[in-house]
Amino acid sequence: MDITNPDLVKIERGDDDLSFREIEPGKVYSRILIDQDSGRIVYELIEPQMEQRLQTVYSKYVKQYMNSGNRSVINISLESGGEKGKKPLPTDIYLDQRDADVVRYYVERDVSRYGRITGLLLDPDVEDISCEGAMKKIYVFTKEYGYIATNVIFNDDNDLNFFIRKIVQDSGKNISIADPIVDSTLSDGSRIQASIGNYVTASGPAFSIRKFRKEPFTPLDLIRLGTASAEIFAYLWLCIEYGSNIMVTGGTASGKTVMLNSILLFIPQNLKIITIEDTRELRLPHENWLSLVSREGIGKNDPVTGKRTGEIDMFDLLTASLRHRPNYIVIGEVRGREAFTIFQAMSTGRYGLATFHAEDISTLIHRLESKPINIPRSLIGSLDAAIVMGNFVFKGETKRRVKAVSEIMDVDSHHGEMTVNNVYSINTDDTFKSSEFSYLLAKIGNRYGIEVGVMERDVRIRKNILEGMIRRNMTTYGEFTNLIFSFYHDRDAVIESFKADR
Repeated sequence: MDITNPDLVKIERGDDDLSFREIEPGKVYSRILIDQDSGRIVYELIEPQMEQRLQTVYSKYVKQYMNSGNRSVINISLESGGEKGKKPLPTDIYLDQRDADVVRYYVERDVSRYGRITGLLLDPDVEDISCEGAMKKIYVFTKEYGYIATNVIFNDDNDLNFFIRKIVQDSGKNISIADPIVDSTLSDGSRIQASIGNYVTASGPAFSIRKFRKEPFTPLDLIRLGTASAEIFAYLWLCIEYGSNIMVTGGTASGKTVMLNSILLFIPQNLKIITIEDTRELRLPHENWLSLVSREGIGKNDPVTGKRTGEIDMFDLLTASLRHRPNYIVIGEVRGREAFTIFQAMSTGRYGLATFHAEDISTLIHRLESKPINIPRSLIGSLDAAIVMGNFVFKGETKRRVKAVSEIMDVDSHHGEMTVNNVYSINTDDTFKSSEFSYLLAKIGNRYGIEVGVMERDVRIRKNILEGMIRRNMTTYGEFTNLIFSFYHDRDAVIESFKADR
């Protein structure tokens, strides 16, 4: 955004600020502090002040650009003192340079960006944005403070309905009285779920946005955050490398997709991967990767198929993906009839990974066996392991952690009983413990003729590499993926380089 006067906002971190961030230099800032009246932690978005006298000018420019269809270039001319004959709109208000810059900021924000939530979307500390209705404070979720109220509010239902319609249309979808609820992806990759009116929400229009991280979390990021230990990721690395069927389970906002994406980075670069999602969230560096995304249909549901015209669901995509002969099939979230097909594929030699909403291994098995999925327990035995995610409170702060890594050991053919080994689990002091034996590593070793002791040694080698990458302060997605691919190209050289590091 080209603003002649860069300092529309002049502010510094205050003594009471818990957090202070410059989002756009001289224009947009955020701070987190304790509200003196309520004693609660709150989030304050700070933008340029626009005086009331400029509202008319702003409104005319917004109307002009919204109607023109060209939202990419915002040209705000001075009313007086600008180039002669370059006044796009007649006004009776004098605009000095700062006035023009302020009006330009808000016109661009509201026409070609994301309106009043633009700053929230740009703030890297914000993970989720939640609006439960007009005249209610928007809440944001941050890693350090969880959900906290902001000073951003939509004035009324009309204001909020207009915003939702615009942002959904800009994402390439439509929302209407006939279809008042929609899931979509914003141009920056963030995922939005929105509804208009009070057709599905008693409090009126609402939306929730899960932000898209420019660089996906790597295992190194999650080790630094304490989500899992280096040993757990070393174990998962070996399981993925040799081929395993793994589900990442957990409750809402427990980090399932983040964990899934991170372990996918361990897949050897030459293998063929197909990902299947309702909304695209997974990102991989592999060249031999095909991303499939479901499509909503139009009109009424067909009485025979139960689908709308043109609808392509995850079951359709999964069925089609099997013809591509993938090494790994990855499903963003298993919910319905596609589950049976993925388990059939897993039982016939293809490797599958997915997320599933279940807070422990028992709930996972129960839901897989129940309607509408109805997978027989004998077929569930093709699942090798489940990574169970959870939210825990340590020292007063909510943290995402691996609750357990559970291996499916055996299914009793007579009684249907399933034996599970929690190879890793979390302690009450925020550390992880091991069962000291992995059934899955023994199973992989038996498949490839490798002794269990060698498999355990390979876990230690990979643990040393991961810890060495952290010691070397490797922080970027590119650094991590390049080293993993280098490992598969010349593992002896990589192993030796980290031996010398110790």
